[in-house]
Amino acid sequence: MDDKPQFRVELEKPRDDAVVVVLEGEIDIYSAPRFKEVLLRGIDGGAHSIVVDLSKVTFIDSTALGVLVSGAKRVRPEKGTLDIVCKDENITRIFEITGLDRIFGIYPTRAEALKAATP
Repeated sequence: MDDKPQFRVELEKPRDDAVVVVLEGEIDIYSAPRFKEVLLRGIDGGAHSIVVDLSKVTFIDSTALGVLVSGAKRVRPEKGTLDIVCKDENITRIFEITGLDRIFGIYPTRAEALKAATP
C-alpha cells in the first residue's frame, strides 16, 4: 500500500500580472518536471509576478530548488519576481541553508506574497 502524499500542481491567476502555482505533496525528481511545466506556463503567459505556494508541500529536494531557481532566472530579465509561500519551518530552513532565502521572498501567506508582488 502506498501512503505517500499525492502530488498536485495547479495554476491560478488572481490578477492580470500575477499567477500562483499551487503545489501539494512531495516535489522530487519524479514530480519536478510537472511542476516546471506549470511554472513555465505561468511565466510564458505574461505574468510578471509569480507566487509559488508551498503551504501544502511536505517535502522538496534539490530538483525542486532547481526548478525554482530556473523560474527566477526566467522572470528577472523582464523585471519580474518569483516569491514563495511557506510556513513549514523545515522547508524554510532548506532555503536558508542553501542561501536561496536571499533570492526569493518567502512569505507565510499567499495574501502577503501577492501584496509584496504588487507593482
